[in-house]
Amino acid sequence: MFKSKEIRWFNSNEDLAISAWFEENGYLFENTEARIDYYLPLKEKEDIGIKLRENNIEIKQRVSRSEKEKLVSRVKGYFEEYVKWSFSSAEDDSLVHEITEGDNYDWIPVKKERIGFNLTEISNGEIKRIKIDEFPDFGCQVEYTRIKVKDDIYYTFALEWFGDKELNIDLTILIDIIGENRLKAINSMGYAEFLNKF
Repeated sequence: MFKSKEIRWFNSNEDLAISAWFEENGYLFENTEARIDYYLPLKEKEDIGIKLRENNIEIKQRVSRSEKEKLVSRVKGYFEEYVKWSFSSAEDDSLVHEITEGDNYDWIPVKKERIGFNLTEISNGEIKRIKIDEFPDFGCQVEYTRIKVKDDIYYTFALEWFGDKELNIDLTILIDIIGENRLKAINSMGYAEFLNKF
C-alpha cells in the first residue's frame, strides 16, 4: 500500500505543443512499448478504481480532491490524493485469463502508450530528471500518455507525486510544456471518473 498525489487532464485530441516538448526532450511514443490495463467499471463511483495489470490487481482509492486550483498561467485543475493497494495473482489464474483473453466480463481494456520521466531530489537539493521506470524514494512523475478505449484515442497529461516526502518542484515547467495552450479544470480528473463516461 502506498500513497500518491496527482493532477491529470484528459483530452480527445493530441496536444501538439505537449507532444512537441516531449519529442524535443527525447520522449517519443514510437519508442514506447504499449500495454493494456483492464478496468472494472464502477458506474457513478469516481473515487475508486480497480484494474488488472500484468497479473496484478490494483485498487486505487481517492481520499481527497482539492478545490479548483490555478497552478500557473493557463493551467487549472484538481489535485487528488490516493491510497493504492496491489495484489499479485498466479501466473495461470483462470479468472485473469477469462478477463484478459476470453472477453467474458465487462472489464474495459485500455491500451496505453506512455512517455515521460521522473523528477527527484539529489543530495545537494537539486532536482534531477531520471527515467520513468526508475523509482527513487520520492519524486514526481511527469507523463503524457496516448490511450485507446474501445475504438477511440485519447490523451492524458499528468503530474504524480509519490513517496513519503512530497517533492517541491517548480511548476513553471508547465508553461514550457504546454506553450500557448491551456489545461482546463473541466478536463482534470482521475482514470475512474474518466472511464465512467464509457
